Amino acid sequence: MSSQSFFVSSRRGRPLHRAARWAALCIALACTAPAPALAGDARKPLAFAPYAMQTKGNGTIATEEAFLEVPRRHSEPDGPRIRLRVVRLPATGGDGRAAPVVYLAGGPGGSGFGTALGPRWPVFDRVRRETDVLLLDQRGTDFSEMPPECTQQHRFDDAQPLQREAALTALRATAVTCIAQWRKAGVDLAAYTTVESADDIDALRRAMGLKRISLWGMSYGTHLALATVRRHGASLERVVLMGTEGPDDTIKLPLAADALLADLAVVAKKDGFDDMQGSARRVLEALRRQPVQGSSPMHDGKKVVIGEFDAQLAIANALGRRSSQRMLPLMLRDAERGDYSLLAGFVLMMREGLGGVRAMPLAMDVASGQSPQRRALVEAQARESLFGDALNFPFPQLADGLGLVDLGEAFRAPLRSKVPVLFVSGTLDGRTPRANAQALLPGFRHGRELLVRGASHDNELWLGHPGIAENIADFLAGRQVKDEALDVPLPVFVKNKSEL
Repeated sequence: MSSQSFFVSSRRGRPLHRAARWAALCIALACTAPAPALAGDARKPLAFAPYAMQTKGNGTIATEEAFLEVPRRHSEPDGPRIRLRVVRLPATGGDGRAAPVVYLAGGPGGSGFGTALGPRWPVFDRVRRETDVLLLDQRGTDFSEMPPECTQQHRFDDAQPLQREAALTALRATAVTCIAQWRKAGVDLAAYTTVESADDIDALRRAMGLKRISLWGMSYGTHLALATVRRHGASLERVVLMGTEGPDDTIKLPLAADALLADLAVVAKKDGFDDMQGSARRVLEALRRQPVQGSSPMHDGKKVVIGEFDAQLAIANALGRRSSQRMLPLMLRDAERGDYSLLAGFVLMMREGLGGVRAMPLAMDVASGQSPQRRALVEAQARESLFGDALNFPFPQLADGLGLVDLGEAFRAPLRSKVPVLFVSGTLDGRTPRANAQALLPGFRHGRELLVRGASHDNELWLGHPGIAENIADFLAGRQVKDEALDVPLPVFVKNKSEL
């Protein structure tokens, strides 16, 4: 998970629109109200109705839409039900032998439908030349009965540097208040777990009368796909995992951020940034001694007092994606020279993102949790990392004592399967590092990896090389994957603020 996956504007969640405008981060895609469609039930065939899907820049695509009703809790098949939205991209080619592919978005909280609307559409278009693609909005997202927004949102005092313990206390209080609001509104938070979503996927397969389906997930979507492999592997034909999050990878290893900083420092030298690692250390040391005030142009000159923990949060999270990686060397160099405007923008982004809570991402992340061994390793690495525990903050401590469901050690246990799996990994991915896939590969007899050298957790993992889409499509069609590794262009770092 990203450190703030459950917050209103977040990770694996939805970026802040003001930040996106200035920092070139991904903008969450808004979609129009769905056209009327027939409701379906896992116990009877699912009926699709024509739907015109309006993309961002790729015209209107003729698709089909349906709504599937599933039990709110699959252990209570006759209890309350949840309605899930499914949009089918009908195959434009293929020989009819490849299983339909269910796409699972990241987050948790992302929209499968929304992902296909934007710049990643060409990859979806390539895959549907082999078979149908099903865009599933997972329970609790977008048009699949998203719980109400919590009215409680914590606002940090921008005249003070962020203090870790005080911030954790405030965020726990916000989460407790929101949980009480949702329960009063009748929201069953125990219904929003990865296990329930995995069973939704099999319910979709049965409602469509399919013997087998394939899965294609990104980020959290891979976590969900792997849970489905564990629970329903016999009904899966093939699985593609892009940016893999394993069953016990919900909290990240802190030293992965330090390793990525070192890798980016090597790349940054070509753009004239000679000591990016040293710059990060010196900035953090200076802020530990004395917090400073910065003014953010992206926030209309808003001022914020920046402390060491603010900077640890900002830098650790900026490492994850190409869009923010590109600005990191300049941000650090400027801060060393006394110009904190870029850092102030990132700090305010983090504070805004931390302030609010969303039901489905919170419940899902807490439920997936971490094994005692993983937690001990993360805590040990945090003591060594330049960024402490900022990469996961406020997890795992925030989840303690909230009273939400934990899926237990069986859910997080090592996974072994005969299902063919293609792991697509980026060497500069700061959200789901390659090490996650490498740890899982030995458990998959028919697993293989496509390494995308130079890719982060961003669009270049999809679009940086035409061979990415070709290999994914070939794999899902049952053909041999041609490449073991592909190279995408390395990041070109921003050298001055006029380029922003």
